[in-house]
Amino acid sequence: MSMKRLKTLLALLAGGKSLEESWSAAGFSSRADAGDALEDLARSLDEALACPSSAKESPRGLEYAILYVDGASRGNPGPSAVGLILYLPTGEEVFSAGKKIGRATNNVAEYRAVIEGMKLARELGARRITVRLDSELVIKQLTGVYRIKNPELESLAREVAGQSRHFSACSFEHVRREENREADRLANEALNRVIDP
Repeated sequence: MSMKRLKTLLALLAGGKSLEESWSAAGFSSRADAGDALEDLARSLDEALACPSSAKESPRGLEYAILYVDGASRGNPGPSAVGLILYLPTGEEVFSAGKKIGRATNNVAEYRAVIEGMKLARELGARRITVRLDSELVIKQLTGVYRIKNPELESLAREVAGQSRHFSACSFEHVRREENREADRLANEALNRVIDP
């Protein structure tokens, strides 16, 4: 199938011409030849949608991603927000965001940041992920060092575990506060906004 002829045909059809008026002008030898080309295109599109390419599943080489997250709460409990940044292993930033999550404690905000970040990483096609945050408590709870006594945090930890099953590999790492400055800034900027975008 000639791509040039097909593009011309599609442009004519998009411009309001009928197939009868378009096939010859597009360079096809017959109306049937033009119809076959359109059917081949439709079949190719159906196959592409049924079996998305690995490029679509892992945009920009996002096989492995590093996620920095932070939760902020003013009042503990009080108005809260999360900040998250997704990086490629090369250090290139893929996505960053900060958003309000309503009223919560600091620890709940930290867990919600982890959950929101993992959901984002999945949506962007990451298959392996390292989650980094500066909350020692949350890290030790997620890695099984500390037992979780708070029912709300236990429920959030289960949600994190559910999210982690969507990745072929998922790990959690504690970082110093200064290494997590950008995620903290995004969470606090979200808290300072009068209206979320």
